[in-house]
Amino acid sequence: MDIPYYSDAIQTTQGSFFSSFVNPSMNQSLCFSASLYNGVHDGISRLFFNKKSQSMTWVKRLFYNLTVFGADFILTYSPGFNGWLHEEYHRSVMTRFHVNSFDDMNLFPVFESAVSVSHVKDEDLIRFKKESAADFIRMNVAGIEGEYLLVDKLEKENFFYEHDLPHEYLYLFSTLNSISYVQMCSQPEVVDPETDNFNLNEPAIEERDFTGFDFLAWTYDLFRPDEDYTKRGIHPLGNGIDRYIKTTDLTNEELDYLWLQGKLQWLNMISPMIFGIKKIPIVRLGIYANFSVHHFLTSFGNDISCNFFIKSRKNNFVFAYHSYQNYLRSFPALEFQMIDYKLDINKLHFLVSPRIITGFQPVSQKFMTDESAFFSFFECKIGFIATKNLIPVINFSCKANGWVAGNEFLNSNLSFRFGLSGRLYQ
Repeated sequence: MDIPYYSDAIQTTQGSFFSSFVNPSMNQSLCFSASLYNGVHDGISRLFFNKKSQSMTWVKRLFYNLTVFGADFILTYSPGFNGWLHEEYHRSVMTRFHVNSFDDMNLFPVFESAVSVSHVKDEDLIRFKKESAADFIRMNVAGIEGEYLLVDKLEKENFFYEHDLPHEYLYLFSTLNSISYVQMCSQPEVVDPETDNFNLNEPAIEERDFTGFDFLAWTYDLFRPDEDYTKRGIHPLGNGIDRYIKTTDLTNEELDYLWLQGKLQWLNMISPMIFGIKKIPIVRLGIYANFSVHHFLTSFGNDISCNFFIKSRKNNFVFAYHSYQNYLRSFPALEFQMIDYKLDINKLHFLVSPRIITGFQPVSQKFMTDESAFFSFFECKIGFIATKNLIPVINFSCKANGWVAGNEFLNSNLSFRFGLSGRLYQ
């Protein structure tokens, strides 16, 4: 349960409480995908790995790696996994503004080069951009935001909970796919003919994607936040809005900016965990560490962060430095998170995970401003250890106006989540 997001989901589908889950929140879809990958990778490990023996023949290890690789590749095209998560993150932002849609990943588009978020009305997109240009801009890049958060979540779980699950192929698939997608969008010889092909083969409005190539649309609207959506013109087939942006619709300055963001995406490869180094021991202190770098595209430009994981015998910490950047300058922020602090009250046992981000972001999420606005975000997840396997969880968060990865709200917001965490113990 995700409140108040679920009320937006109900209004979007014009249905009941249960119909709202057709449009899951960012947190719901992320947790669902992470759970599926944990289950698949744990199952494969149990199939190949004999706990009584820590060794494995090279032949068995080869088949083990081929199985993980093959599973991750095929599951990319399956509902619930990272391709599906990508599209659901787009849809979560749309749902906030009551724009209904359908995730074509639910049709099992195996080996398709492009998958749409379809059944979107032009009228809804016109209204959406008028109501909130910043959220409209964020919508276009929310897909890879979800993929990078999936990698981050699985890295943290592997590190702090010592799962030792074979997520590395998934890390590489998601990260390299996202990097190549951003870079491809600044290559006219690739995306412009493909855009023309989409337009010619999508006569019905409902079968068209909501945006076309994500990062061309993101760049276009980032530089034109006040332009009415109808200015895109009429679709080449004569019906509806010409939604898809081509490189020829961008100026050289805009295309150069997109090209730069594609290069900066390689920062997401800076993580020992991607290459199988699950933890780094700090000698004689009983402390382990790891780190990662992220480059997210945002409603105002980008967020480059350096993240440090620290695990001791009793406590788990995450420290991060954020550099939020628009076109004119950068804005600093710091993040601190404690994971699963054990709190005992009489005979009741709890796991408490507070998180805080504080610093500055561009005022009003603007791309072309050097003015800053103070930004803060706080959340706390509290789990009650009912049994060794089941932990009811409540999560509350509050934030000022600003962007947070994995949070649908750019405006100030107070949210509550309720759920149940299932954990397997050896």
